[in-house]
Amino acid sequence: MEALVINREILPETIFSYIQTEKVKVFEENGNIILSPIKNRPNINELFGMFNDGKLSSRGFIKQKVIEMELEK
Repeated sequence: MEALVINREILPETIFSYIQTEKVKVFEENGNIILSPIKNRPNINELFGMFNDGKLSSRGFIKQKVIEMELEK
């Protein structure tokens, strides 16, 4: 069965109080229903490079590197 992502607000209050994240992944495993909190993660494209300010995507960075390598030849 495929996992389902829901907002925690739709859960009953007794379960809602245990979850600190906004989204919850619901899936079945070995006959059990599992609720797994989804932590908010930054977009990986904005994290490429230590000092990247998010204006350069990873694809843009790779294009720049390809051009630099061609110029070095």
